[in-house]
Amino acid sequence: VAYTGHEIESFDEIYINDAKVTNLDSNGNVVTVELPDGTSSNRYNGRLRINKHLGSPNQTADADLVAEVPEWTSEHRLRGISYLYMRFAFNQDVYPNGVPQITATIKGKKVYDPRTDTTAWSDNPALCLRDYLSNSYGLDEVDSNIDDALVSVAANVCDETDTDAGTARYACNGAFTTESSPYDTLGNMLTSMVGLLW
Repeated sequence: VAYTGHEIESFDEIYINDAKVTNLDSNGNVVTVELPDGTSSNRYNGRLRINKHLGSPNQTADADLVAEVPEWTSEHRLRGISYLYMRFAFNQDVYPNGVPQITATIKGKKVYDPRTDTTAWSDNPALCLRDYLSNSYGLDEVDSNIDDALVSVAANVCDETDTDAGTARYACNGAFTTESSPYDTLGNMLTSMVGLLW
């Protein structure tokens, strides 16, 4: 299952239907899950393996997928795509309704910060907005047309501490697809920092 068309920082939580995976062994086998009522279950132990891939530019093909699917080769690297490779062992008692829905909470895209000249994950809305403006899935604007001094000022305001909550003043967390118009995507991102763009 592909999650993003770019590299991500991490898969923070994985859910099998409504059950949160709480323990994966070193081979990716699901050992325990937490059910919605807070109890623990090992129902998927030996019945589900999950391999995580963050989508790095030099990502290699999933070795298990290459070994288990004849049509998949070491050339199928899915570079720049974050995904989970899951292998289910059929058991009618474990999967009474068929293949379950697998979802994930991820720490997303790494974005450029003109204040430090580094690229790393951030939920700073000004940096996320700059990333959308400059990337091919966004507006693909050249860097010279982006006012990084203004982006830095906005990023500093976003990073200020909200004294009531003790967190950053503004944060941008969410997802969009390329089916969404740039106007709508920009508008949604701007609401996360009460910002303006011209």
